Amino acid sequence: MIPENIDKKIENAFIGELDEKYHLVYVQHDYSFENSPETVQKCLDNHDPSWLYDKVGGWIYESQYEASNYLIKKLKEKLLNDNKYADIHLFIKDWIDDVDNFEYLRHCIIESDHSEPVKKMIEKTCLRARVTQYTNHDCLPSNWDMDNTYYYQDYIKDIIDNLYLNPAKVKQSFMKYGIKAAGKWTNLAYRNGKEAVEYDAFSKEVLNQCCYCQFVFMGMFPLESMYMNGFKQYNKIVIPKGNSCGFFNSWHGGGSMLGIDLKRDLELPLKLRGKTKWDGFDLYVDERGCHSGYCIDEVYGMSKQAWGKEFKLIYN
Repeated sequence: MIPENIDKKIENAFIGELDEKYHLVYVQHDYSFENSPETVQKCLDNHDPSWLYDKVGGWIYESQYEASNYLIKKLKEKLLNDNKYADIHLFIKDWIDDVDNFEYLRHCIIESDHSEPVKKMIEKTCLRARVTQYTNHDCLPSNWDMDNTYYYQDYIKDIIDNLYLNPAKVKQSFMKYGIKAAGKWTNLAYRNGKEAVEYDAFSKEVLNQCCYCQFVFMGMFPLESMYMNGFKQYNKIVIPKGNSCGFFNSWHGGGSMLGIDLKRDLELPLKLRGKTKWDGFDLYVDERGCHSGYCIDEVYGMSKQAWGKEFKLIYN
């Protein structure tokens, strides 16, 4: 039985030798969430980062457990080798062998853990992504199904408007490539010089559109930005200059060449003003295993360099 005054003295000795901060969890160079894209997608879908912690929680706990065991052992040795604690040397072993005392010290050490393993893993994570344009008109049929004929209306109109193209110039480009442009194609001259893509590139993409598709933008997933903002809902997405876009069908796999490069940064709202609740844009992780359908990587097999820069999110 340890006398009460000695018991408190030993506790104060251990606590007094504790560091203010500890780094208990070491993240190796190859530790990231690149092998768990479905976990990142769950965080995105649920606006909740807890899925990331659940994924690595066991490893973090084990690391903290092993590190705290080692530190308590070293603290015990330090006290036993320090003459200023000579009056409690005979009681230290019995005190630390008490489960409650040992776990109390472990708790104090873990509470002082300033390592951020999830943040460090996120910094090492590089995931492909796509932004899809949704519409109340469902999608765009293939060029074959459209009989190579387009009107400035419905989904194709939304795409042209969001790319800030002048419809009259789109018609000229369509005709240049043998695509029929029926009906009225308004001359919106105020868009001249502000277009997000080249007219010829857009025409070639439409001409090579081979199945029912939606318009998509390629980029890298902004994981660190989303994590820092708690995966809360963003208001706008910025597609960086130089990133590619085109048509893609995630249900059956296929689409166009995905060969349109943006001439400038393109800011897109999550929801399109004046449209239905189904008209807008959404962000997805474009890695295998994230969805019931196909991802661009699975169909096209592009290198990560083809995805361009990371999407930017605007929260205000």
